[in-house]
Amino acid sequence: MANGRLEAQYTVPTGGWVITPTITAIGGPFTCTIAAGTYFPTALLAALQVALDAASGGDGAFTVSAGTGESGTGLVTIAHATQTFTAVWTSPDLRDALGFTADLTPAALTFTGTKHMRGVWLPTHPINAPRGSDPGHTETDRSELVAPDGTVSSLVYGTAQRVRMTGVEWAVVTARRALVTQEVTVGESFEQWWLDTHSGLRTYFSTSPQVRLHWNADAGTYHTFYLTGRTTTELQRAGDGNWIGIWQVAISGYKVSGS
Repeated sequence: MANGRLEAQYTVPTGGWVITPTITAIGGPFTCTIAAGTYFPTALLAALQVALDAASGGDGAFTVSAGTGESGTGLVTIAHATQTFTAVWTSPDLRDALGFTADLTPAALTFTGTKHMRGVWLPTHPINAPRGSDPGHTETDRSELVAPDGTVSSLVYGTAQRVRMTGVEWAVVTARRALVTQEVTVGESFEQWWLDTHSGLRTYFSTSPQVRLHWNADAGTYHTFYLTGRTTTELQRAGDGNWIGIWQVAISGYKVSGS
């Protein structure tokens, strides 16, 4: 079974996010802007690559990637195929979101962040979803009145229906991907993911961001939800509860209409 992946949606503010690279053999600095709007992490990386490729006359030689597969590290890599380069993070939030802590210097072909990409959570063990990759069951605004003789009358207050995520959990998650205090790579834990994306800690995540649940982190199948029911980072220990090395993570919510 696959482990899956969670991705929360960024909100890039008015004016966009800017990085200014200088390519050693070509020149610069070039102004590269990711336009204001909403992006899921994979789309943000693609938008950054497009901006970098266009900046130096459209040489198309940059790659921007992240280890977000089933065995991924969560680290972002920015590389140029043939030319060394440097870059200044004109927008510190972009640097922070991608897991970098300083400008890209001295000149090199490749730079890799040292922190986990914010907005992405990578569990360590298989997802437990009772309905498989089905997004959930349907709820309606139906109410019922039962008369003394057993006659049932009902009202439905609208035609809209909502889909409730059904019992999605990871019964086993290693401590480093569960608890902030056990992280090996900064930002890799579910606790930090939730704090970043749902607690108001980061201005580039709304307090109710859309979240994509990828049923398999190596494949493209996902559904988009609003998560509900959690107000703390409290988690339960897995197994018999006598060892702090493994934990349980569960999520709940509603499918985004039309997604």
